[in-house]
Amino acid sequence: MKTLEDRPSKFWPEALSLRSMRGRIALLLGLAMLPAGAIAMQVGFNAAAATQAAYEESLSRRALESIATERRTIDELREMLRVLATTPALGQIESGNCRNWLSDISDRYPYIASISVSTDDGLIRCSSPAVANNFRVPDSEIRRRARARDAFTMGYTEHGTISGLPVLGALEPMRDGGRRTGFVGASIPTTELNALLERSRNANNALRNARAAIVDSHGRVIAESNPAGEAPPLPAPELITTRFGGEPVFLEVPGGDAVIVPLYAPDLYAVMSWAPDQPMWQRVGGIAFSIAAPLLIWLLAIGAGWFAIEVFVARPLSSLEAAARGFARGEDVGDPPALLSAPAEIRSLRRTLAAMAKTLRGRELRLVEALAEERALLREVHHRVKNNLQMVASLLNIQARAAKDESEAWGLARAHDRVQLLAVAHQRIYASGELRHVRVDDIAAEVARQLLQSRGAPAKEINLVMELGSARSGVDRAVPLAFLIGESISAALDALTDAGPVELRLMLQQDESGATRFAVDSSIDAERARTVGSGARLIDAFARQLGATIGRDPARPYMLWALVPPEQGAAD
Repeated sequence: MKTLEDRPSKFWPEALSLRSMRGRIALLLGLAMLPAGAIAMQVGFNAAAATQAAYEESLSRRALESIATERRTIDELREMLRVLATTPALGQIESGNCRNWLSDISDRYPYIASISVSTDDGLIRCSSPAVANNFRVPDSEIRRRARARDAFTMGYTEHGTISGLPVLGALEPMRDGGRRTGFVGASIPTTELNALLERSRNANNALRNARAAIVDSHGRVIAESNPAGEAPPLPAPELITTRFGGEPVFLEVPGGDAVIVPLYAPDLYAVMSWAPDQPMWQRVGGIAFSIAAPLLIWLLAIGAGWFAIEVFVARPLSSLEAAARGFARGEDVGDPPALLSAPAEIRSLRRTLAAMAKTLRGRELRLVEALAEERALLREVHHRVKNNLQMVASLLNIQARAAKDESEAWGLARAHDRVQLLAVAHQRIYASGELRHVRVDDIAAEVARQLLQSRGAPAKEINLVMELGSARSGVDRAVPLAFLIGESISAALDALTDAGPVELRLMLQQDESGATRFAVDSSIDAERARTVGSGARLIDAFARQLGATIGRDPARPYMLWALVPPEQGAAD
């Protein structure tokens, strides 16, 4: 049974044949370019956004209307305290002398529960209602904030010190010559704030079904109105405190919406919640209707574009990709059914891939054979070089043992060590089977062991301790690096032989950049060491060849450290 992708298309004009990539791209562009749908969708979103903005604006306007009375009351209280705080006579009164004066002020502002003048440390100088002489108000959060802010401050107190009622307290600093001498304070009972909220709600029909509250900086409700009907709850205090700011903030609450409006930021805020003017389904339906039609048009354009790309481009390309994977595995892949109706360009590309895969398979086979031959040849070369070097080392060893002159024997023994060191490097290269890199730590360990063993009985009291981290190097640098390490160890052994029990440490490490660090050190005192021979010149020569930095301690000739930079292009 033929699928849709296998059926040749007969409905398209011959000039725009669907077997041509150009014809199919033209069809795709014709279906995808639907600017009218995009414009209509944008208009729908704009209409929904305008509806939401109008709704939020109405909520903000209602909230500002609801707190107009409360804001006037707060401004009136603050202005009264400011005038009192700047009155010169108030700062010169003695305790109790201002009682009648403050009583007159209380009569002018009947919503005030108490008014007082206190020093900076809380000593009441005079108040209305009156308190005992030398009465001192306990330290409170509002007083601490007022001292820290040194400005007008408001806060909720569950038990007023003077009135004994739950109050909203306010403090205004008094100054003498720019220095704060105390505070003028006043308090409004929360019952008065409740009454203000009720009067605001009753004066505005739009607010009758709203729930209004005044909260402090901790989100605690100080005063709250009683809505005429059912109203949504206020937001949770922890949610309110996270949304404080200088502008109205809108929130969603169960069954409605809420708005937070600064009454006197950052100390006092008003919170109101409303039930929606329209049922939720009606609001959602209105928004959905405004964008449903353009959204359907947009989805139709997307669906048409997806269909065209899937049938005319994606499936043929997927079949071509499957054929390319078969070619990569070395398989002979025939034409899949999807490519029978593919554009001519894709079918031509498939034929090109097949020809290329065949050519690459032949070249790959020849490269594999050549690489195997080269690897075998290199391994054989290193193996033979190693064998020849070991033969030379054996001859040098025999000649050194037969030498009668001590200096001649010593020179032949050192020549034997160097030839043996070179043989070790080639043996490790041969054993690793690598053509590019070799393990330097393995070479260093083997070189150290063989050098110590070649010293025989005089070096039996030398304890070799190796701290070798993983390190690799190119084959071309492995030999000079092995000689650098070997000559350093050999020089240390020359200095420490016959020095008694001693510990010789070899440390080697390679960092992420490819730089190799190694050091040769011992715990022996400098007085017990012998003079280092001529190996230092070889060490310096190999260091220059590698571009390494050598460090020595003149007082300890057997100690040496070196830093070998990474190979050029090693990071690549």
